[in-house]
Amino acid sequence: MDKKRAAFLSIFLFIAVNVVSLSNAIEGYYGHEDERVYAAVTVALVSTILATAAFFIWKKAEYKK
Repeated sequence: MDKKRAAFLSIFLFIAVNVVSLSNAIEGYYGHEDERVYAAVTVALVSTILATAAFFIWKKAEYKK
Protein backbone atom coordinates (compact mmCIF):
# COMPACT_ATOMS: atom_id res chain seq x y z
CA MET A 1 0.00 0.00 0.00
CA ASP A 2 1.45 3.31 -1.01
CA LYS A 3 1.79 6.34 1.22
CA LYS A 4 -1.13 8.21 -0.33
CA ARG A 5 -3.62 5.37 0.16
CA ALA A 6 -2.47 4.73 3.73
CA ALA A 7 -2.87 8.39 4.63
CA PHE A 8 -6.31 8.52 2.99
CA LEU A 9 -7.55 5.47 4.90
CA SER A 10 -6.08 6.73 8.16
CA ILE A 11 -8.03 9.99 7.80
CA PHE A 12 -11.29 8.03 7.77
CA LEU A 13 -10.13 5.86 10.67
CA PHE A 14 -9.24 8.87 12.81
CA ILE A 15 -12.52 10.61 11.99
CA ALA A 16 -14.45 7.47 12.98
CA VAL A 17 -12.57 7.35 16.30
CA ASN A 18 -13.35 11.03 16.75
CA VAL A 19 -17.10 10.53 16.22
CA VAL A 20 -17.27 7.63 18.65
CA SER A 21 -15.27 9.40 21.34
CA LEU A 22 -17.32 12.59 21.03
CA SER A 23 -20.54 10.61 21.39
CA ASN A 24 -19.07 9.02 24.52
CA ALA A 25 -18.21 12.48 25.82
CA ILE A 26 -21.78 13.65 25.30
CA GLU A 27 -23.19 10.59 27.05
CA GLY A 28 -20.76 11.11 29.92
CA TYR A 29 -21.71 14.77 30.18
CA TYR A 30 -25.41 14.00 30.48
CA GLY A 31 -24.65 11.24 32.98
CA HIS A 32 -22.41 13.57 35.05
CA GLU A 33 -19.44 11.22 34.67
CA ASP A 34 -16.54 13.66 34.57
CA GLU A 35 -13.77 11.07 34.12
CA ARG A 36 -15.51 9.65 31.06
CA VAL A 37 -15.91 13.13 29.57
CA TYR A 38 -12.25 14.06 30.06
CA ALA A 39 -11.00 10.77 28.64
CA ALA A 40 -13.27 10.92 25.60
CA VAL A 41 -12.43 14.55 24.85
CA THR A 42 -8.71 13.77 25.12
CA VAL A 43 -9.06 10.88 22.67
CA ALA A 44 -11.08 13.12 20.33
CA LEU A 45 -8.44 15.85 20.40
CA VAL A 46 -5.62 13.40 19.71
CA SER A 47 -7.54 11.80 16.84
CA THR A 48 -8.24 15.26 15.40
CA ILE A 49 -4.54 16.12 15.47
CA LEU A 50 -3.65 12.79 13.85
CA ALA A 51 -6.34 13.21 11.17
CA THR A 52 -4.99 16.68 10.39
CA ALA A 53 -1.44 15.33 10.12
CA ALA A 54 -2.66 12.51 7.88
CA PHE A 55 -4.47 15.03 5.71
CA PHE A 56 -1.29 17.03 5.14
CA ILE A 57 0.64 13.83 4.36
CA TRP A 58 -2.06 12.82 1.87
CA LYS A 59 -2.13 16.31 0.33
CA LYS A 60 1.64 16.30 -0.10
CA ALA A 61 1.55 12.84 -1.72
CA GLU A 62 -1.44 13.72 -3.93
CA TYR A 63 -0.02 16.90 -5.40
CA LYS A 64 3.60 15.78 -5.63
CA LYS A 65 5.06 16.17 -9.11
